[in-house]
Amino acid sequence: MKLLLVEDNLDDADFLAASLRRHKVEDVELFHVTSLKDAVQALEKERFDVILLDLHLPDGSGVECVDTIYATEQATPVVVLSGQDDEDFALSMLNKGVQDYLVKWEGNTQTIMRAIRYAVERKRSEIRLNYMAQYDTLTEIPNREYFNDQLVRATARARREGRKVALLFLDLDQFKVVNDTLGHFAGDKLLREMASRLKQSLRGGDVLARLGGDEFAVLLEGLDGPLDAETIARGILDVVSAPFQIEGREFNVTTSIGITMYPNDNSDAPTLLKNADIAMYQAKEQGRNNYQFFTQKMHRDLLHYHQLENDIREAIADEQFTLVYQPKVNLVSRKLEGLEALLRWHHDERGKVSPADFIPVAEQSGHIVPLGAWVLAEVCRTINRWQATGLPVVPVSVNVSARQFQQADFHRRVADVLRHQAIDPALIELELTEGLLMEDTESAQEALSSLKATGVRISIDDFGTGHSCLNYLRRFPIDVLKIDKSFVTDVESGGDSSVIIEAIISLARSLNLKTVAEGVETRDQLNFLLDRGCLVAQGFLFGQPMTRQEVVPFLQDLMEDEPGFRTSRLPAVDVA
Repeated sequence: MKLLLVEDNLDDADFLAASLRRHKVEDVELFHVTSLKDAVQALEKERFDVILLDLHLPDGSGVECVDTIYATEQATPVVVLSGQDDEDFALSMLNKGVQDYLVKWEGNTQTIMRAIRYAVERKRSEIRLNYMAQYDTLTEIPNREYFNDQLVRATARARREGRKVALLFLDLDQFKVVNDTLGHFAGDKLLREMASRLKQSLRGGDVLARLGGDEFAVLLEGLDGPLDAETIARGILDVVSAPFQIEGREFNVTTSIGITMYPNDNSDAPTLLKNADIAMYQAKEQGRNNYQFFTQKMHRDLLHYHQLENDIREAIADEQFTLVYQPKVNLVSRKLEGLEALLRWHHDERGKVSPADFIPVAEQSGHIVPLGAWVLAEVCRTINRWQATGLPVVPVSVNVSARQFQQADFHRRVADVLRHQAIDPALIELELTEGLLMEDTESAQEALSSLKATGVRISIDDFGTGHSCLNYLRRFPIDVLKIDKSFVTDVESGGDSSVIIEAIISLARSLNLKTVAEGVETRDQLNFLLDRGCLVAQGFLFGQPMTRQEVVPFLQDLMEDEPGFRTSRLPAVDVA
């Protein structure tokens, strides 16, 4: 037994040590410190069976001594040592949680050792009772009382941090069959195995509890939305559906899961638990072995997401996607200077699907990776077709998603496509958003350098809408800054957008970069850009995005040295 004696009176410490030696107490190892500070350091380094604590120390006295010890270590029994025999004070110490109160050094060594051993046993009983009050003895996971307490704490944290919490309510679907067929012993074994499987399927920090019978609950924190909760629910369904081996027989047991979200559904913990219970019964009614969200709108949104995600997968396989090309026009020569490839999708039943609808789903589901690879390959094939007919070509820009850019071998994938299609890398421009590059600037710089080494051009799309770090921007190997269309649209209002555009153009000039303005729709916008030195723009003023066949006349104009965009919509511009 290891005893930690916290006592600044050396005579008292020597008395205890001498008493132990005199009575040949050989199973006790005594460690002595003289201050609370030293006691805390000792407890942080080692485990002790008992703490003997004096209440008059150089750096603390009375209740302060007990609070300091418990703030560091709560599982070790504490026996208070005092020079006064005060029953009221002794009772207050016991109410603080100490195991015993001894007057120095009242009684013989046997009395002291008996008090110490009793203190150890009382502490063990206390810990055991606390465990039994908060844990399920069958499955050894938290019980309903513990779960309710954690749910209240989790919603409070989420309220402060503006985060979401999910509550999953699980009920086994065929538990009664096992109980009725093999008896309660087999049923208990199934519940223990179920708890073990559930623990393995959850993240560190998730709270799993048995609420009673064959009902379990899971508390999930740190979520971005219902999709995160759904992912975990799917994993639980898969884990539970694997066959169980019980009493030499194989059983297939499934579970129905109800899911509710804080704060979407409610902010009251008991109501959240009730909501999840209701949703679980909805899952039962839907045929069991599934999950249902309490909020029907969430459920509808998720159904819409999965339907769209499935349609995207089929569209990639069936080659339903097409490309159109938005021209980038030199505002001085009126000639085509470049193109931006834009993705379009016409679904047999949905009709035209907006990129604003399907691109986020493709990004979140991961379909954007094969879709982005197809876009780059198709652009290369189109350039080859133009060149095969003897047409001059201009650089074509391709938008790069976060999922693509974060692939460790993305630069090699790009290089492989260019090599396979025999395309001059200078004809490809990769557009990345400003926010994407600023998420991890060191990694972004390394990835951009690898891409730049393939020979492609790099542009930053939607520039000015994020939070650029100019120091990193200077180090990025980029070629073009694209002025976001929101600034161009607002330029005629005379607000801050004009100042921002001028600053971007000035910044680009100082870094020897080109600027391209997006969303140009009026002559006033065009004149403003020209006056500030932005000489390339794209937008509806020059026409709608075109098919590859519709681009051909403008490429022919380049070959004939003719201004491709000479419609009456463009004003006469004096650039002298």
